[in-house]
Amino acid sequence: MFNAKRMTARKVSVYLSAVLLFTLIFYLNWPQRELIDEDVYFLGRNMQGFSPEQTEELLIARFVEWQQNPVDALYDPKRQVIIPELWGYRVDINKTLNRILTASSGQAVFPTLEPLSPNVSIADYPAAFIEQGNPQKNEVALMINVAWGSEHLQPMLDALDSENVRGTFFVVGRWAQEHEPLLREIASRGHELANHGHTDALVYTKLTPAEMETGLNDVNTLIKTATGQTAKYFTPHKGEFNELVLEVVSRVGMRTVLWTVDTVDWNKPGVEKMKNKILTKLTGGGIILMHPTEDTVTFLQETIPLIKQKGFDIVTMDQLFCPHYPPSIIRFSELQ
Repeated sequence: MFNAKRMTARKVSVYLSAVLLFTLIFYLNWPQRELIDEDVYFLGRNMQGFSPEQTEELLIARFVEWQQNPVDALYDPKRQVIIPELWGYRVDINKTLNRILTASSGQAVFPTLEPLSPNVSIADYPAAFIEQGNPQKNEVALMINVAWGSEHLQPMLDALDSENVRGTFFVVGRWAQEHEPLLREIASRGHELANHGHTDALVYTKLTPAEMETGLNDVNTLIKTATGQTAKYFTPHKGEFNELVLEVVSRVGMRTVLWTVDTVDWNKPGVEKMKNKILTKLTGGGIILMHPTEDTVTFLQETIPLIKQKGFDIVTMDQLFCPHYPPSIIRFSELQ
């Protein structure tokens, strides 16, 4: 009986020793998972020492926070006006994890985003006009209509340069033909060129479709020949248009654009009135109409810093209508 107990205890001891030895051998031979290199930054956070599992857990935990649903373009059939759409986004966990794990020391990594398409876009309504960008964007655009004069254009360009702001200049064909060096300078300073019709002597609602189409193409050719830019947008003289104008503009591959708020600078209301009006009515996606006048130069010098203080970026029309606008926390990430 005593010997049987001794044998049993010995077997248990041998078994436990074998288990411990196996565990030790298994642990020593288990491949150590590589930790993230020092000074790899993900959205400003130093990921040094994080394991792949910890990094994946972090991405999964913040997945919902980063996700943004798409926003459909909003079309009003009665007015034939449309507000541009926005893409949605979700983070590609696997691609983002791989970018973090393979990053080198000192590298800043952003999430890899997968775009989500809205159901309705401005492309679905090519003849609809736009008078504002999507209000969810903290961006506004300057619509600068150029039909007469040149003496205030250079100071206006300097004022925009001093604030590192780019605008969209809608030029009349007759003016562009007479001021080709200025047209080229506008483009050389990084501004966008657009079409304001071939003449400001007539509104487009008084023209035949053939006359409109010829006029639009002539201005586009002037712009393309002088600067290399392809004009995408048209704004009508005096803001006058009808369904036929919208249809002809879309037929030549352009979009009719109007404005959200008008400085009425041509009527010389004074800089303070212009400034108060614009700042009071400023909203996300807004389009601000102006012309090259002496007061407008001062207006830009005084108002651009105030617009920026309100948290708005001042962009070209093309950027304002662009649907790519990721969540603010990852605004500068790469879309892949």
